[in-house]
Amino acid sequence: MKHASRLLSLLVLTAAFVLLAGSSCQKSIPERAWERGQFQRMDQNAENYSLPSGITIDSMNGYPDAIYTSDEPLAIYVTNSKTSDVKVTFPAGLVFSCSSSPDYEFMMLLKDFSFTAVAGGTTFDTLPTFGCNEESLDAPDDESFYEIGWRENDKDIQELLDLVANKTLTDSLDAVTLAQDALSEITDDSGLTADTRAALQNLP
Repeated sequence: MKHASRLLSLLVLTAAFVLLAGSSCQKSIPERAWERGQFQRMDQNAENYSLPSGITIDSMNGYPDAIYTSDEPLAIYVTNSKTSDVKVTFPAGLVFSCSSSPDYEFMMLLKDFSFTAVAGGTTFDTLPTFGCNEESLDAPDDESFYEIGWRENDKDIQELLDLVANKTLTDSLDAVTLAQDALSEITDDSGLTADTRAALQNLP
């Protein structure tokens, strides 16, 4: 009986240790380090992103028209040097910065976006991006040349990414405008409002 009791105690302690170890391994999301209206790369909030092997970006700039998933998309051309097609996935929260001028908005993906880069050739696609600090900076155009910046990791942005992760963001639902308004509230104003949060939650 004592042996069984000791064994039970040992199992309970082991389970508690595993639970605590798992909790301690969970990565905490930091607070935003940038000021409202001055969204930018901050080391505390920046996670690096690398393209798959064999994939290079030839150009990335503002697309002249809205698409059904974005009012301010970026046009991207990539080359795949591999002998087989490569699936490229840009994660939600990935930020694109303009290398040609600081007067253009930072652009961000609010949902994961994937496309296939054809083997040994060049692939074109449009990225459903949303603008950060759109009230003070210019929208991307054909004279703005963008590059991959970083994946933003802060509590404000992560809440937005979580809210839209399983939602349909299309202009037919006015969800694109709502998502842009939400991002602007976070980067330009005083933060995500209760009304906007509720509207995002109610999206299909």
